[in-house]
Amino acid sequence: MGAGTAALVATPILLWGTAYVATDVGARHSSDLVFSAVRTAPAGLLLLAVAALAGSRLPRGRELWWAFSSGLLIVVVFVATLTAGVSLAGAGNAAVLTNTAPFFVLVFARIVLGERVSPLAAAGVAVGFAGVVLMVWPQLGVGDGRGDLALGVALSLVSAAGWAAGTLVVKWLLERRPGLEMIGFAAAQYLTGAVVLAALGLGLEGAGATEWSSGELWASVAWLAAGVSAVAMIAFYAALRRLSATRITATLFLVPAVAVLVELARGNVPESVVLAGMALAVVGVAAVNRGGVA
Repeated sequence: MGAGTAALVATPILLWGTAYVATDVGARHSSDLVFSAVRTAPAGLLLLAVAALAGSRLPRGRELWWAFSSGLLIVVVFVATLTAGVSLAGAGNAAVLTNTAPFFVLVFARIVLGERVSPLAAAGVAVGFAGVVLMVWPQLGVGDGRGDLALGVALSLVSAAGWAAGTLVVKWLLERRPGLEMIGFAAAQYLTGAVVLAALGLGLEGAGATEWSSGELWASVAWLAAGVSAVAMIAFYAALRRLSATRITATLFLVPAVAVLVELARGNVPESVVLAGMALAVVGVAAVNRGGVA
């Protein structure tokens, strides 16, 4: 992996490592679906502006259909169920369960893309996930009392499956249309996804439960839209163009490690089991990259 590709991979990892706390903070001031729509719409507008500046055209025809269908998975299903999973199951539980996405990709990529995974790479996925479990071990089983833990667990697993399926749809499309302009494609994903989320949120939950004057809500939305969504997705799709779906998704195991480092910077010293988990996650990702995926 060259330096440029490594930088593209590192960017979403670093940004997504802040997503769980930001989501937890913002979701306290809104219902889950409305918050999902509110954080997604600005991301789509930012991506649209970047696409215009970069001269990246928006998808048309069949490409627009693929943007909409993959956006249902990566934006609507993933964001909505992640938000609800964090609210119901707690950030620690959600972090573990949404990071089962590499397992889904491992299976789906073999079926859909014909990717052959070496035994070392498969072992790396297992080791990496074990590392994630250890990193959030002190938080496991701890919800915030706002809902049903079992439902939060189920929704977090749905978010992982949605992300995996959406990633594979985009990878499949990139293999068939190498010239696909991904900034415009991502803008279409987020804008169409925001419309769906807004319709669901306002129709099922209404806007009354949202504290529109909350500074914490809008600070969370600003970070999630600009950094966690817009910038991270541009980098992620650029990396996905260069790497296999299994390799790029395995790096998600490093996301909780970034979250641990953020807490360390805030003065919260992690337990030794958390540090052991970070080491395992790094070993797992290294094994996936060294083992190779064809």
